[in-house]
Amino acid sequence: MADLTQEERDTIDKNSLGDSLSSVREALREAERDTQHETSQSDDSTCAPERPRLFAAAIGKLFVILSASDVSLLLASRTGRDALAPDLTAVRLRVLKGDFEYKHFRPLSQFVIKQAPDVDIWAAVIAFVRSLSHSTPPPSLPPSFETPITHSSASQQGSEQTRRKIEPCVFEEIRYCTHRAVDGFHEKYFTGHKWNGRAKRIWQSIKSRYSDVDKRWIQLPDAASEDEVCGWLLNLQQELWPTERAAYFRSGGRNKVGVEASRQLDLFVKMRKHEAANTKHDWRHVLVVGELKQSDQETKSLWLQVGSAVRNVFAYQPTRVFVHAFTLTGTEMETWVFDRSGPYSGATFDIHEEPEKFIQVVCAYLMMSDEELGLDTFTKPKDNRLFVTIPVEARGKKRKRQLELDPNPIAHQRAIVCRGTSCFLARATGAAEFDRVVKYSWTSSMRPPEAELLTKAYERGVKGLAKVVGYYEEVTSIKRLREGLVFSTPYKFRGVPRSANTSLSQSQPPLSHSFSQFHGLSITSNGHSKRKSTDWSSHPSKRSRSNSQLAETEHAENGVTYPIQQPQGTSLVQQDQAPYDNRILRVLAISPAGRSISQFKSVFELLEALVTPSKFIDGFKGMLIDLDLAKEENKGPSGARHRTGTMEFMAIEVLLGISHTYRHDIEAFFYVLIWLCARRGWALDSTSEKPATRTVLSHWYTGTYKDIARNKLGDMDEGKGKGLDLILEEFPPAFDCVKPLCRAIRKLLFPYRYGLFTGTPRDPEILYDPIIQAFNDTIAGIRMSEAKT
Repeated sequence: MADLTQEERDTIDKNSLGDSLSSVREALREAERDTQHETSQSDDSTCAPERPRLFAAAIGKLFVILSASDVSLLLASRTGRDALAPDLTAVRLRVLKGDFEYKHFRPLSQFVIKQAPDVDIWAAVIAFVRSLSHSTPPPSLPPSFETPITHSSASQQGSEQTRRKIEPCVFEEIRYCTHRAVDGFHEKYFTGHKWNGRAKRIWQSIKSRYSDVDKRWIQLPDAASEDEVCGWLLNLQQELWPTERAAYFRSGGRNKVGVEASRQLDLFVKMRKHEAANTKHDWRHVLVVGELKQSDQETKSLWLQVGSAVRNVFAYQPTRVFVHAFTLTGTEMETWVFDRSGPYSGATFDIHEEPEKFIQVVCAYLMMSDEELGLDTFTKPKDNRLFVTIPVEARGKKRKRQLELDPNPIAHQRAIVCRGTSCFLARATGAAEFDRVVKYSWTSSMRPPEAELLTKAYERGVKGLAKVVGYYEEVTSIKRLREGLVFSTPYKFRGVPRSANTSLSQSQPPLSHSFSQFHGLSITSNGHSKRKSTDWSSHPSKRSRSNSQLAETEHAENGVTYPIQQPQGTSLVQQDQAPYDNRILRVLAISPAGRSISQFKSVFELLEALVTPSKFIDGFKGMLIDLDLAKEENKGPSGARHRTGTMEFMAIEVLLGISHTYRHDIEAFFYVLIWLCARRGWALDSTSEKPATRTVLSHWYTGTYKDIARNKLGDMDEGKGKGLDLILEEFPPAFDCVKPLCRAIRKLLFPYRYGLFTGTPRDPEILYDPIIQAFNDTIAGIRMSEAKT
């Protein structure tokens, strides 16, 4: 019998199975009789696996019910997954494949038949899962085509960007991809450069301020405070570097860096030309981040402060290639670089024991070129305008074309370790209208370029997708940026909190900006609709016998039957990886340009942009503009190290480690609709004041994967005054007409019987057709209502 902690026992007591097992108890009794009969008739029963049909069906049904219980989400996995729920899915897959022996299941079956206490039943479940995990996986178990989920701080925005909320999220981004004491770091960034001679001369000029006898800086007192160290360094700057183009600054009090995500930085570097009286420091101007702490301060806390600041630098300089940073703990200095694959540092050194090295570093941050500082040198400024030159193909010939960018991005990513996607409106040089979009993105080197997928889709006649205008396949890459460095295994953080696994990565601009929150969708400026209205002759069942894809091979009730797609479990942490993820910076120009989906001007426009009948396909209302994470069907694994997405829109099963299917895209689409209405809809409703209460939707991106999956399961529950109804209460009055649509989609996606069904029908039209019909009915109702008024 498996051991259970007291906390797990309490969880089981609070979430009783009740009489949910009564329906399967008789099936197990009958299966036991059938199994014993078949065994007695078999001459080789001691050698062959026993797979009686009734027992397999009964056990499958049992695990459907167990998976529907909240306990499966609350108990820890015994196989390294995120929770017990994915373990149960793996078991059910083996049952479906017939890969089990009756004797292994019998103890659990007996507990259920004899109506044992819940704690005994769950202990038997865990014991069985653990025993099964030690056996060799069956050859019939297909390999997973998924890659691990990566974490980011992208979901926190606006007033949520407090240190208390951001720093734990930043930790989730960097916890598996931080490297310290990287060989070759100091040589790469601080030696062999044009400015080294100047730095050498500065060291020679101040050697008299260093005591060779005491091995320390004379003017720096023992156990110096942060203020004393900063004051000493700024005094040196005033004397030694008065004419450098960059300078060190402090921020604090009312003069913090930034407005929306304001922070106090002990030291940072920016160009002197950006220094102005009575002007707040701006994240757009920060070149280098520095943090100081006394020697008894916790190192991890210091790194997270730096990471939180670097996150803001990337957010407000979205095309930034990498960011330099440094920490000074007591007299120990550590120099860092943050790029889109994580942070890495050189060996720490004592500023008293290696004074010349210290001067070399502090000089470097003021003397580095734009390229050495990690600034974007691909985009060229000219006469206060921005230009990019991109290869294009016209009439079978390739040539380069210059495009002018609108300097304000329409989408950008607020995170460090991510694709760093940023989009800008663009136009041909000399043109009057910004009619294109230029997209910067750090994509995995293992994924096919987005331009190739868009081109293939165009060649195959797919409608509703952006068209490629130009494409720069590789501006640079993480591998190229880290050339000459020697990486070993990532640094292992100590004392990792239980609340690990918090969020995922995707474009999340601040609420106060008019950037696209969903840069994979856009509203174009002309046309009618996109997808044809399909007659729906047979509604899918409102209830199911399953709460996952595997469930049973068929979903049946009220005479409707359809096959269920079989999933594979996936691991959220990939083993035996290369030391870092090689990402490639690619620049893509597409057309047409439209407004982001979050900038809809009416309820009618929002719904039409999301679903557009195909007879109007050439006059788009809505268009997909982002295929960064797409792959061709049946092409196998992408090979990428991370699977990314937006936490608040992530499907429940994906959160629990189940491999991705088309149904998860529909579920994510549903969450986007809810989000747009609840979080963006208030901008349209001038007659009502947005409630000041904290939004319920914040728990869609707060906490662990298990927490968020459990929250979403609860929010998709049916019943007046609970579940989805509580979410719909956050809709502004102008969106009351969308509430019936949301309820209809919920019933289609999450039919209920033993628990919420979250599985995938093999036939996509079972979901697509009725959901599209529900949209069309809602749109028609709005038209009719507007016609009457």
